[in-house]
Amino acid sequence: MHLKVSVIIPAYNSAQFIAETIQSVLAQTYADFEIIVVDDGSTDTTLDVLSSFGEQIKVLAKPNGGPASARNLAIRNASGEYIAFLDADDLWMPEKLAEQVAFLETHPEVGMTYSEALMFSEVGGEKQIRGKIGFTGETSFCHLLLGDHIPNSTVMMRRECVDKIGWLNESRALVAVEDYEYWLRLAKAFPIRAIAKPLAYYRVHANNLMGDGENIERSLRLPIIALNETEKLFPDCWRECGMEKDVLFARLTIRAGFAYKQRGDWWNCLRKFRQALGHRSNLRVLRWIIAATLLKRWS
Repeated sequence: MHLKVSVIIPAYNSAQFIAETIQSVLAQTYADFEIIVVDDGSTDTTLDVLSSFGEQIKVLAKPNGGPASARNLAIRNASGEYIAFLDADDLWMPEKLAEQVAFLETHPEVGMTYSEALMFSEVGGEKQIRGKIGFTGETSFCHLLLGDHIPNSTVMMRRECVDKIGWLNESRALVAVEDYEYWLRLAKAFPIRAIAKPLAYYRVHANNLMGDGENIERSLRLPIIALNETEKLFPDCWRECGMEKDVLFARLTIRAGFAYKQRGDWWNCLRKFRQALGHRSNLRVLRWIIAATLLKRWS
């Protein structure tokens, strides 16, 4: 049986949130979809929670290999014309699938669409909105080189995109940025367009906060790994986009320094600023460092 949309959910030790996530799919106003959940070697009760949904979902289980391998397995078993990604702790608004299917139906040239998402946390059982993510301006390959602004749980793509550009990269080095590397590949082959409204909720919790030093370093290191992987595939990408790789890496490093400054950690802040000058020492980079030092907000 071929359905219009295959909803892909990788799950690893997701027992706490996965039921609410699946319920947000079952509550969609659009009904022509299948749900494929891949348990990626969970050691908690995720599989027990999934079994409670019976035939409403298709469950696949595999040894732990990371989210890219889980998504690839789900796609191999998917029948939908469209593929929609959803993380196991995020939620969809009821009209999410309806709006994106309608968008792709009326924009046949677009390979992938995404939207904004509202960030939320739960305090005392109540959901509190903490902001919004998902830039919905221009989304080209060159623009994506500047940073990942596509919330994974808002993405819907055509199956033909996978058929053309291949599977997600399952390298362990890319875990947490495997989607970013994939968007870059996809943007090289297909137009990407955004829907300028929130269609999903991004859950903020201890496992995905980037506020401590370890995660600040990780949030700097991982995009650079993805960009280096992209450069291997498209060696002329910087010249084609009129960008200087060292300047971009300096900017990313300054952003990490600014994150340390926001925590009051001036030693690590200044350490990152020195590293930025190691990437490229010019007037533009110096101006960015001054701005990051003086301003309360810097991007």
